[in-house]
Amino acid sequence: VAFARDVRDKTSMATFDLFNVPWVLFRGEDGELGCVKDECAHRACPLSLGKVVEGRIQCPYHGWEYTTGGACVKMPSCKFLKDVVLNDLRVIERDGMVFVWPGASDPRDFIGMGDDGAAAASGGAEASWDEDVYEANGPGMFTPREGFVTMAEVTADVDLDSQVVVERLLDITERARREPVGILNRGAGRFQAIDATKAISKILRVGYDPVPQSVVFKPSCVISSTIALKPRIGGDTPMGCVEQLHVCLPTTPGSTRVLFRMAFDFVPSGAENAAGDVWKNLAIQVLQEQLEDVRDVSLKSETTSTAAESFRNFRGR
Repeated sequence: VAFARDVRDKTSMATFDLFNVPWVLFRGEDGELGCVKDECAHRACPLSLGKVVEGRIQCPYHGWEYTTGGACVKMPSCKFLKDVVLNDLRVIERDGMVFVWPGASDPRDFIGMGDDGAAAASGGAEASWDEDVYEANGPGMFTPREGFVTMAEVTADVDLDSQVVVERLLDITERARREPVGILNRGAGRFQAIDATKAISKILRVGYDPVPQSVVFKPSCVISSTIALKPRIGGDTPMGCVEQLHVCLPTTPGSTRVLFRMAFDFVPSGAENAAGDVWKNLAIQVLQEQLEDVRDVSLKSETTSTAAESFRNFRGR
């Protein structure tokens, strides 16, 4: 639902909608993440308009304060009432990302069973996640592969249902593996980029052709793809590869939030911290162009890639 860097310290918050319900992420005094409904129990004011005070999120209206578990522990505007709580979600922080469990049941019952045929007796969601999901798909299933450096993480909203966004992203990527695709700088759009970003973007676009290498669908809303940058002049050896991660979060009816991570294998570690916001703005431009294609695309054909077939099978269950 979010990148961990969006809530990197004890004063920051990250908001998101999930299945038409607003939520807010913040860290408690112990540094652990919590997720509560973004709506004060008093007058329904969005808590995200307030601030985090000593590990509690404070409503800006009358100052009510809530823990990461949703319990109201301070009511400065009236006599304290016991047992006032907000809905909260189970949270797991892994691979630089934040995952939540929106179900009412124990996530262990859904994710899988332990080695002995029964749900893990202890360790909560993380134990089951590790044993039944992570190891089954390889360690760090949402981190860039070895040799890749994460350059930027950005988010954007698109006015389409999440299933449509996933399907169109898969179609665009798979079609690009079979047909020549030109990537154009479409100029000013929803996002504005700084000049340095435009210069880097122009070099990549003018000097290199993007050649998709692989695309993988990870249920229920994640697409991972690898793209080689092939020089237009001077040989067929790629300069390197770009690894892209798209998370298509179902927010409200007819709307999707896309979390986009961009990683390179041709830059040294630490380069992501150089040049200010250049890499972030470059990622914004790339994501903007992709989402413009998603909005405009007419699915040309039934794709046959393993990723597309996996998505159709998952959607049909």
